[in-house]
Amino acid sequence: MAQQQPLSPELEAQREEYVRLLRAGQLSPYTLPAVGAAVEKAVLARAWARTRDPGETVGSRIYVLSVAGTHGRVKVGTAGNVGDRIGTHLNEYHCNGHGLVDAWISNPLLDARSQETGIHQVLRALFHRPSYRREEYPDGDFESICELVAAVDAKYSLTEEQVRFHEWEQRERARARDEEELRAIERHAERAFEAGEIGGNAGGS
Repeated sequence: MAQQQPLSPELEAQREEYVRLLRAGQLSPYTLPAVGAAVEKAVLARAWARTRDPGETVGSRIYVLSVAGTHGRVKVGTAGNVGDRIGTHLNEYHCNGHGLVDAWISNPLLDARSQETGIHQVLRALFHRPSYRREEYPDGDFESICELVAAVDAKYSLTEEQVRFHEWEQRERARARDEEELRAIERHAERAFEAGEIGGNAGGS
């Protein structure tokens, strides 16, 4: 499925047990059993393992989350810091007795937000039920959605050379902004000094 390595038989068995507990609504809110912690850690590690991971400072990524529970769904989103964003989602899911049972993460993408918008347009045409919060699909098929996002990833992901260029570009833009702000402050100070608002001429004699 979208170039991800299979889980070990032991982890697959744990995932089946976790899914069963979640779908039966047997987990209390705000709780994460040991089996759930093991499964969520494993599927996220697998999702990251398939990426070229030059770091999360350049480009945004698209992620796909399979969420099980009494109201299961597939979540599709984008973020510059995917790890933090997924962590926020998991806290919310755990509060409602839901949990993560699979995940897929793209490489850094050129214009990830526009790519995500196009993906949602396709998904809304495929699935008849309205999405939760516009980005979550209660009748979505995780593997099919991952295949769609993988095609986008293959076409628009940043190469290592592009990553290095964008890192350099971001540093240069930040430095230019800093210098521009400094020049603006200096110009303002010069005008204030000439107007007698600061310095030795302030207040007159």
